[in-house]
Amino acid sequence: MLKKQLVLWLVLLLALGACEKLSKKEWTIYSNGNQVTALAVEASDSQGEYLWAATSGGVVRWNKGTGEYVKYTPLDGLASNRVACIAIESDGTKWFGTVSGVSRLQDEEWRTFTVEDGLASNMVQTIAIGIDGSKWFGTYGSGVSLLDSKTNSFTTYTTADGLASNDVRCIAIDKKGVKWFGTSRGVSRFDGSSWKSYTTTDGLASNQVLCMAIDTDGVVWCGTTGGVSRFDGTNWVTYTTSDGLASDTVWSIAADKDGRKWFGTYRGVSRFESHPGLSAQGPNWTTYTTADGLVHNDVRSIVVDSEGNIWFGTSAGISRFSELTSVHSSNWTTFITADSLVSNRVLSVAIDAEGKKWFGTYGGVSTFDKGRWRTYTQADGLASNFVQSIFIDSKDVKWIATDNGVSVLDKSERQWRTFTDVDGLPQNKILSVAVDLRGIRWFGTSDMGVTALIGRKLKIFTAGHGLASNRVWAIAADIDSSVWFGTTAGVSHFEDGNFTTYTTADGLAANRVWAIAVDSKGNKWFGTDAGVTRFNSQQGSWTTYTTANGLGANGILSIAIESNDVVWVGTYGGGVSRFDGHGDRWKTYTTADGLADNWVSAIAIDSDGTKWFATYGGVSKLK
Repeated sequence: MLKKQLVLWLVLLLALGACEKLSKKEWTIYSNGNQVTALAVEASDSQGEYLWAATSGGVVRWNKGTGEYVKYTPLDGLASNRVACIAIESDGTKWFGTVSGVSRLQDEEWRTFTVEDGLASNMVQTIAIGIDGSKWFGTYGSGVSLLDSKTNSFTTYTTADGLASNDVRCIAIDKKGVKWFGTSRGVSRFDGSSWKSYTTTDGLASNQVLCMAIDTDGVVWCGTTGGVSRFDGTNWVTYTTSDGLASDTVWSIAADKDGRKWFGTYRGVSRFESHPGLSAQGPNWTTYTTADGLVHNDVRSIVVDSEGNIWFGTSAGISRFSELTSVHSSNWTTFITADSLVSNRVLSVAIDAEGKKWFGTYGGVSTFDKGRWRTYTQADGLASNFVQSIFIDSKDVKWIATDNGVSVLDKSERQWRTFTDVDGLPQNKILSVAVDLRGIRWFGTSDMGVTALIGRKLKIFTAGHGLASNRVWAIAADIDSSVWFGTTAGVSHFEDGNFTTYTTADGLAANRVWAIAVDSKGNKWFGTDAGVTRFNSQQGSWTTYTTANGLGANGILSIAIESNDVVWVGTYGGGVSRFDGHGDRWKTYTTADGLADNWVSAIAIDSDGTKWFATYGGVSKLK
């Protein structure tokens, strides 16, 4: 009998494991691999050199010779699609710093280290590997962590130890093994026993240090928000736009085989040459922009390969610069991934009558239909490329909220119209949009309340009319034709021309309400800073769910409800959580399950029950 029970348990465990594997196959990630944050070159004896690109949509490995690429996402084992940095060891082991920890790819096996393993913070901004093989991870707000590879244990250094700031943006290590840390409050030097920091008082251009590099002479170069500074161990010298730098905000630095320095800015890349016979200005500086062949002027990363080619990671792809034999000639080559989302920062999602998906992003609107992507931007008629919200009405008209008004696209998708303050809107920064059951269009603004478009007339409602706050983050139509507004000071219900406001005093989890949804029974669901609250208006009862009930995080950015009243909520940093109405427990899905990113800003459910999650690292689909 005991043997039979053991066998049954074994079969059950195997079945559960199989289900887990199958569940991951149910996820699909769509992202843009062209928004590059970091580059690294890997030498391979058999395959030549690979170029690895960290992006806001995963990691892309480029074959330098063929131009072929492979994208890695959480479906492969990456901690998050939002990758800030890369470092490659001499044995080929790769390290990727993300917003959800640091991921290691070693011999085709992935492992992620997080705060649970001892990492100072999951938000890793920079990685450096010491000459002794030590790994250093600079984090956002929590200092720098040193990994002991033998024990997989971490040691963290903070301002308490001598670090200038716990916001560590970059790390450089010199030939002597001395570590240099660029922070939000200057540069710190650590020789293994003592710390010394440098700031603007010492000659640094700005205390906001964004990047660092050390040249073959041991000179330390620091890119800041006030120009680039060089330190030879004694003196600081700063170069700015007045000297020939393209911009005083310097994102990246690299030195080529001839000792020339390259500085990536948001206005192109500047090359600096300094040798006897050249003056301090003029010929020393050369700037390259899109006019010369650069794919985009926002250059976030620079790396030099073994052949002397310079690679630039930008906000819209990668450019390779190869100098030719002619003194004044050069060759530019662009590397971009296939068509996809216009931006990985996706804030909204809506599905039209034909099943086409509409995604509002930081770079415009992208649509996905039958495996094909299309993008709309200001060039097409969109009011602004920063799209906060999308609503599709019963006539299949698209209402698009931007930071420069509301754009309307008709059913044919050919005719654009935009409403702004010129047309009567109180302001152009629109946070939310919805259409109620009576056909009234509602626009929530950043500071001027909510506007109703009734026919062709606009009517404005503010706190003076009873609205909880003039900042309206969310709007939802109720099944009885009334309307709910989520604000920074509670949720307001508009019915028969009057507002009723509910706050924490009534049972709301928190007064900042980011999302609202209404289920088939008329229950209202409110996403707040402190969990999700369900309001049964018939009974007048309030119920709040938090991480104690299984929510991924208490900050709720989005809510969607299936036809069977299963509730999905997108959280701020904790993934997406599902509630089926049984008991009080929630099931949470994160990047470990296949989600692109754990910051989920919007959710939509199509006619066959497929869920679409808009995240800060692209779009995830769950069948």
